[in-house]
Amino acid sequence: MSAASETKRILIVRLSSLGDVIQTLPMLAAIRRSFPRAVIGWAIDAELVAAIAGHPDLDTIHPCPRHGRGRRRWPQLIDEMLEFAAEIRAASYDVSIDAQGLLVSAMIPFVAGIKRRVGFGHRRELSHFFYTEKYLSNGEYFAPDRHHSEHMLALARVLGCETDGCQPSLPEVPSQVRAAVNAMLERALGSDAPLIAIAPGTRWASKHWPVEFWSRLLNDIVTNTPAKIILIGSGSEAAIADQLLQALPQSGSHRVLNLTGKTSLLELFALLGRVPLTIAPDSAPLHIAGAAGCAHLIGIYGPTPASRTGPLGVSDIRLLASDPWLPCQPCRRPRCRYGTNQCMRNVTPPQVFAAVQDALAALDGGIRPLPKR
Repeated sequence: MSAASETKRILIVRLSSLGDVIQTLPMLAAIRRSFPRAVIGWAIDAELVAAIAGHPDLDTIHPCPRHGRGRRRWPQLIDEMLEFAAEIRAASYDVSIDAQGLLVSAMIPFVAGIKRRVGFGHRRELSHFFYTEKYLSNGEYFAPDRHHSEHMLALARVLGCETDGCQPSLPEVPSQVRAAVNAMLERALGSDAPLIAIAPGTRWASKHWPVEFWSRLLNDIVTNTPAKIILIGSGSEAAIADQLLQALPQSGSHRVLNLTGKTSLLELFALLGRVPLTIAPDSAPLHIAGAAGCAHLIGIYGPTPASRTGPLGVSDIRLLASDPWLPCQPCRRPRCRYGTNQCMRNVTPPQVFAAVQDALAALDGGIRPLPKR
């Protein structure tokens, strides 16, 4: 009996965060390619459903109501989780793959009564107690030279999946959304220069590149290249964008469009598939840009190893980090234990601008015009 006929209903558990959800997409592709007739479900945080909604490789999405727990009492939280597990139980999955590897994500398939539960063997948050099969030790999981997507593909191979060449693939963006994004960019920036998307913010304070470094980079771009800049990010990062705009010379301000906190996720997918170059620290926009097919990516790395958490999906990816590494790298901490973010400061604006110049030189004539409407 073939593996495809043995396994018919498969649940992926990856609740968060957005960048990690994008890095899980190659595993989804591998499962669908290997089990074309299977029913594939995904348990994900309710606030991130838009990242996978309408994906052609998915049959069912289970939105998990676990956020906002700081405003709820424990009895209410437990009731919500039990109701969520009951929804998954009703789907009668044969096997689950926990691509997150934390206590909550491990408990969901267990409470839902899925008999075969595949997960990591790194023992984080005691998650290993809830799996029937455990793979990858703590040392293997955190090895800085092994990409995180490979960890998840290793779990897919347990089911008999063929994983060679699997890349992240985003849900299809509706044509009207793409058209609206293209029209907005043309109105705001014209079509006579290459566009660069810059996402300066991150959720981890340790990944922050200094605002004065971003400011110098923007100034170098508008002063020394024909490119125009689009600032992107969540609404919580609007203050950083405002600082950067205020620091720009008046003569260059018309070359920068601030969309921070102003795009839906689908609009961001369309935008990052449209621009030829994206610059960001290790954050969701960098991973989305790779999955969306942005031709050139520049990543600024510090507390996380670029070889483990770098973006996927395109061939020209330039990941800049302290050279040599500091003794404390990679710390994988949300906050720098020394309060300096020195690993991020060791990547300088001239280094990043040199990478920008190389990427622009690789474009046809240095310009990628917007499509005609």
